[in-house]
Amino acid sequence: MSNYPQSYGSYQGYEGYGNYGQLPHFVSSGPPPVPMNNYGGGYGAFGQSAYNNYTGYGNPGFQCPAVQQMSTGCFYGDQAPPQPVQLPQSYTLQPFVQHQMEMGMQRYMYEQMGFEVKSPSAPESVSQQRSSEPAERQEKAENKQQLNEEVKSKMKNMFIDELLRRYAITSTLEMAQGTVAPFLKYPSDDIVVGYYKKERNTDLTGEEWNPEADCEYLRFSMKGAGTTESIITHIVATRCNTQRQKLKEMYKTMYGKDLIKEIKSELSGDYKDAIVACFISPALYDSKCIKEAIYGLGTDELALIEVLMTRTNRQIKEIRQVYGTVAKPDKPCKETQLDEDISGDTSGYFKKLLISAAQGNRYEITRKKLENAVEEIVNANGEGTGMFEVNYTKLADHKTAVRDAERLFKAGEDRWGTDEETFNLIFATRDFYQLRAVYDQYVKIAQADIRHAVDSETSGDYRRGLKAVAQIVMNRPKFFAHRLMKAMKGLGTDERTLIRIIASRSEIDMVQIKAEFLELTHKTLYRYISEDTSYNFKKILLALVGKD
Repeated sequence: MSNYPQSYGSYQGYEGYGNYGQLPHFVSSGPPPVPMNNYGGGYGAFGQSAYNNYTGYGNPGFQCPAVQQMSTGCFYGDQAPPQPVQLPQSYTLQPFVQHQMEMGMQRYMYEQMGFEVKSPSAPESVSQQRSSEPAERQEKAENKQQLNEEVKSKMKNMFIDELLRRYAITSTLEMAQGTVAPFLKYPSDDIVVGYYKKERNTDLTGEEWNPEADCEYLRFSMKGAGTTESIITHIVATRCNTQRQKLKEMYKTMYGKDLIKEIKSELSGDYKDAIVACFISPALYDSKCIKEAIYGLGTDELALIEVLMTRTNRQIKEIRQVYGTVAKPDKPCKETQLDEDISGDTSGYFKKLLISAAQGNRYEITRKKLENAVEEIVNANGEGTGMFEVNYTKLADHKTAVRDAERLFKAGEDRWGTDEETFNLIFATRDFYQLRAVYDQYVKIAQADIRHAVDSETSGDYRRGLKAVAQIVMNRPKFFAHRLMKAMKGLGTDERTLIRIIASRSEIDMVQIKAEFLELTHKTLYRYISEDTSYNFKKILLALVGKD
């Protein structure tokens, strides 16, 4: 299973985190999600991670009603709601919102296991007490207690599995949502339904997604004189990347033609580039973006920073596996091709920072550490509720954070000149929760944000790279929102950056990126794109992003 949202069996990714029955799947970090997707057939408040392999997970996310059922005063029976653990300072989602989302997910898990969510220590009714003998009541209580402990243990393990799954995707444990989800069943208003009713006298309403039907309509859109771009836009924007890979396979099976070649021959300009980007599997697409940033005249340093600094260890390793065939398709693939290309096109400490990132070897949160950090929530009476949350203070080593903060201070603001190697070592190796702790300690030592040290002690591309790491650690969606704003602000538009970010994040955390974009610009991303782009290029971007 790949650790990209849309990967798709071609490359062997990390196998550690599978699904568990009908549990929902979430990603990481961000503000509250949008309402249900009109096309998801049940992809609800939290949706499904685009990183999930469609055939491997395939089950609906848990819907808005499941969350709405939670009373803010009663997560667990009649008892008072527990107070959430303090989240890291750099974390942007309101703790109570994150707490509600996690409780809703665990409530759903209990329901799927067939257990009613109620207080494990709820007293028996008077009638029950009178009808039971003392010995029977004691045996019943012991069995109930044993069952509760078994269920709690199972819930804790399932919760940890879910956290590790999120972590494998984005190096964080929090939730997020994309704007594109797997297309499960045809709604009555889908354009493929209308086409099939007219041409095949078949009603697909309520039927599971059928790649053959989609391919027939795609073929119709490109057949004869002219092309019906609206058909291509609709299918691309409402099917996830995994499904688009299946469409390529089915199209060649049905017609003996390459779908991408057909699209390239029919479309043009930025619209063509955006559509093709959506049809490329993520590891290959990231490799293509890196190649374009390096090969040819000049170097797109910001694109290199964006891709290499935001992907997880497992995703970087997937990139390394395929990069050689993308960069030099006519030559034997080298495992070190990515390192060699970075070395040949960049220099100095910026080169070292990129090569460090390209190893995919940053320290990670282990299951053992998570088991120690995940704690049962207790109610106002000090009783266990059977619900669990992460004690974020246990994810980082406090002594190491203090030591690293002191090392950074001595390497920069506390000396003449800068010890860049120390900055590179800490920024490139520590996991994100450890870095958050380091940054918090740095403020106490230097009475300044770590980004002040980066600004004052480094320069050029190296400074941009270090700042990107700090921004991503503190708020990844905000980093992408800022990049999107820069791509459209002022004269001209950086279409390549727009395509790269929207195509790669639409199934991961685009909902959170949009929220940060609105906070940053006071306009929605949808409106910004509407005012800055045009024609079919605008339509596909808007379809992928969606209205707020």
